[in-house]
This record gives sequence, structure tokens and C-alpha cells, in this order.
Amino acid sequence: MNGDKLNLPFDYPTEEVESKIGFKFNEDLYGYDRIIPLRSMKFVKRMAYFERDTFEALIRNIPLRGDPSVYPYKKARIEVFGREPKGCDVGQTFILESKLISLICDVEQTFSRFFVKGLSKMPPVTVYGADANGEKAMAFYIPPIIEIHQNQAVILDGIHRNCVCKGAGTTINSVHISEVDVPLPFDIIRWKDTQVMKEKPSIEQRYVNLRKEYFRHLGAIGIDG
Repeated sequence: MNGDKLNLPFDYPTEEVESKIGFKFNEDLYGYDRIIPLRSMKFVKRMAYFERDTFEALIRNIPLRGDPSVYPYKKARIEVFGREPKGCDVGQTFILESKLISLICDVEQTFSRFFVKGLSKMPPVTVYGADANGEKAMAFYIPPIIEIHQNQAVILDGIHRNCVCKGAGTTINSVHISEVDVPLPFDIIRWKDTQVMKEKPSIEQRYVNLRKEYFRHLGAIGIDG
């Protein structure tokens, strides 16, 4: 681990990620030879739906940060559908106030050129555009990731998006992963055990019984967790 940062910045050659998952993204578009975090995308030119096989391969190749040779979703069942956030449990103990506000503004701003249905209905898509320097790049929008453990739906990634939709009383499109071979990296808690905060707490306070070796390394394949 690098200090208290579980999610690190990345900038990968597109071919590197394609090689990892065994699929190419869009061979009809040229010059998009880098994958960056979606939050680093300053201009969106076009979006493309994932083909099912490509999307599943991307998810299946997420490794553990503690042991990159272990892939917790390699044989898992992967589905995408809407779910009520209040029907989920969580692992993260805090909700960052500034991130809630930025989410509401950023999604609309990022995709302002497109007829999208907003945060709650966004499907998995590949995004093509440019970074802050005007250089071509691509990024992924991946809906919140929910793992199913012993009939409990637990938010693994995307608690802030779920919080926004929970407050609005709507469902949110989510990636549901069941039959996972590796334990969760934290103890499961309920929404009532989370707190809205102005600043991130220390790493020890962000989760209950955090086991870093089980942390899913989403960034390893270009997902901005």
C-alpha cells in the first residue's frame, strides 16, 4: 500500500489494458491510445456501449491490490441492473460532503453534449475525448459495483453515487457480482452507521476492520474507483 491512498492515479497505454483482458475496445477510432480516469477527462467527444463480453472480461481481470495474481471475479456471475440503494449494505463509514455536490454537477457537465438519463440510469460506457492538455484519451464509466455475499448486497464501489440516488428515492444502475471467491476487504455495516463529513477521516476510520490485502485494485484495469 502507498500510505493511506487505496485508489491511485493512472495513465495506461490502451494496448496494455486490451492485452490484459483479451479484447479490443473500438478499432474504428484512432488515436485513443491512453486510458485515464474519467474525472481527468476534460472534453467528451463520443461514447460507446460496452459489448457484454468485453465488459465482463474487464471486470474479471480486476486483481487484488495485495496479490495481483489473484482475481476475485474470475469465475463470478456478473449482471448489470438497477437496485434501490437503501436495500444495500456498505463498508465505507463516511460520505464526503464535497463529493456529493460534485457528483451532481460533474455528471451533467461531463456528458452535457449527450442525451443521457443522468446518474441513476447510466450504463457501462467507454468515453472518448481529451484530457486537460487537449490530448486524446479514453476512459470508462462503470456503474457502482455491488458484491453479493450470503444474500447481502454490499456496495464495494460507488457509495457516493448510491447516496445521491438514495436521497432522491430512485434506483441506480449497478454492476452486481456474485459467487466471489475472495472475502470482502472490510466488515459490513449499514447506512445508519455512515456519517457525512467535510474531510476524509484517517484510513483506520474509513472502514471497520479493513483488510488491505483483499482490496480490489480497480485502477489496475483503468477503472476510476
